[in-house]
Amino acid sequence: MDIATLSLYAKRPEPYAYGTAVMWTDPYISQNLLKCHLDTGNDLASRRPETIAKTVKWILDAKNGKKMRILDLGCGPGLYAEKYAALGHTVTGVDFSQNSISYAKEEARRKKLAIDYVCQDYLTATFLGEFDLVTLIYMDFCVLRPDERRLLLSKIYSILKPGGFFILDVVNSSNIAEKVLKPSWEISAGNGFWKKEPYIALNMGYHYPEARAFVNQHIIVDESENISTYLFWNFYYENDDMELILDNTGLRIKTVDNSILPSSCAWDGPNVSFYILEKS
Repeated sequence: MDIATLSLYAKRPEPYAYGTAVMWTDPYISQNLLKCHLDTGNDLASRRPETIAKTVKWILDAKNGKKMRILDLGCGPGLYAEKYAALGHTVTGVDFSQNSISYAKEEARRKKLAIDYVCQDYLTATFLGEFDLVTLIYMDFCVLRPDERRLLLSKIYSILKPGGFFILDVVNSSNIAEKVLKPSWEISAGNGFWKKEPYIALNMGYHYPEARAFVNQHIIVDESENISTYLFWNFYYENDDMELILDNTGLRIKTVDNSILPSSCAWDGPNVSFYILEKS
């Protein structure tokens, strides 16, 4: 193995840099992600069923049970979309993982739920008509770089009805040190999370206080010495940050709630803030 080359991959990334590979659309990794989504015993990709049920109730209570046209962005295998549809709402779910969307479509057919699922990147997708409610759950907003964030907020404003809500959750500035990966490594003899073939994974994280962001980096080296890097940026927000980025977007903060999730680690409980943004 060329250690000098590997050390170039392992250096501290420039702010907002991209990795050399994408996890969500990789056919092998996305199968493992789907398994994580459907594993009710952990919160690694989706939250536990009881937490999802509580979150859905809180979301729908914001509109007092009114029947709505709902757009669920980053819907994954449809865990939230199904609950919206089962309560009589008209639902569109969007995700760019083909495995998740295929599973969601099959489940909707099996459960006789009329959900319109779309396999597409929600940053580039075109939506017809207006929605009463748009949701983006499981901290997807935190992974968006500033230009992507502006694009999404503009898109949300254009498709929300007047008085409509955009509901999202974000990590806040509490316990940042616990959210940043500590250096570690692992060896897989095969059928690991990242590859079917054997690999070594080098994991590390970096904090960028000036950008109010941190990145968790995974460097995957296979037996042929091919190197893939996965960079997961997370921006964290307090109310002042949200007020600043919402300026001139036509959206305003209606409600902030830090009590939706149970407390077990730095990625839930009061470390996560739920926002209801209203189109003014």
